[in-house]
Amino acid sequence: MLSIIIGLVLGASISLFLYALILSSSRADEIIEKQEENRE
Repeated sequence: MLSIIIGLVLGASISLFLYALILSSSRADEIIEKQEENRE
């Protein structure tokens, strides 16, 4: 029973971490695009 709870907690935290990475990379892409537009 304890291993199921630990697995659920680890799985949720890993998925949240990956989601945060995806969000930050998409925001970084937007910032880079804006910087490139300002240079032109």
